[in-house]
Amino acid sequence: MSVKRKAYELAKALAESPEYVRLKEAQAVVEDRQAARIMLQDVQQKQAKLREKYVAGEEITDAEIEDLQKTMELVSFNPYVRDLMDAEMAFSELLSEVWQIIGEAIGIELSETDAEPKERPEPKVSEARSKLWIPGQDR
Repeated sequence: MSVKRKAYELAKALAESPEYVRLKEAQAVVEDRQAARIMLQDVQQKQAKLREKYVAGEEITDAEIEDLQKTMELVSFNPYVRDLMDAEMAFSELLSEVWQIIGEAIGIELSETDAEPKERPEPKVSEARSKLWIPGQDR
């Protein structure tokens, strides 16, 4: 049994997993929709900027965090971006489980916070609704 061969088998299994297939499909949908793509790029740029500040040891202000949160809230109204973010989360959870299995198999102990299953936070925003009034339809 070759470790590298098994790694290639694992990579193939991951690439064929429903989580990865859904992720690739969601990425393609966002790429095809200009507004969704621009919204996602804006969020990613703000996240990268804050990550760079954190790594550099600079203080991240409350205003910067609030700006990112507002941007995330706005972006979550776009169903294509929201689906992509959900798909990314599902695939990340799968990868985390794989790493945990590998770690346990070779004797790497995870801290208690790493070992606890992570619950997906519920979105704090309501579903987007059309403001168009349609006769006979209740709001």
